[in-house]
Amino acid sequence: MRYFHKAGSIFFSIILLLSAVIYPGFMAILSAAGWLYNVRAGNYPPVFRSYAVWMLAGSLLLLTGTVLCLLGKRFRRCNVPAAVSAIAGCAACLATLYQLMAYADQHFPGIGESMQPVSALYRDRLLPVLLPAVLIVGCSICRHWQTAHGITK
Repeated sequence: MRYFHKAGSIFFSIILLLSAVIYPGFMAILSAAGWLYNVRAGNYPPVFRSYAVWMLAGSLLLLTGTVLCLLGKRFRRCNVPAAVSAIAGCAACLATLYQLMAYADQHFPGIGESMQPVSALYRDRLLPVLLPAVLIVGCSICRHWQTAHGITK
């Protein structure tokens, strides 16, 4: 039984790390960097600067939550800050995504031959930041509950 617990823990850590690196780490941070670049170049309106700042802040909070969650196995006091960081980061990213989609629906036409809405493109690329946030919060709450009830291994 101990083998399955250890293998499950390693598998969960790999999934958490990969999802955090891909979604908040690459997709969200690089999207925000692209918005900042286009604002500076004059291609996007200045409102995208605030979108970029909030998306960067949310992404960094999610990455911080990931690190704290991975440290939470050894240092139990990291579990609650990991969950709080993940919730705050996810809220910042999703609020930014909502504002961005509303702006894109009003101001940008569709892209490509199929005229896919720009908001759908942003939604498909940035909504998966929910995955690492849910994993972090679930893991942190589970570990905190186990510690509070003396079920630690």
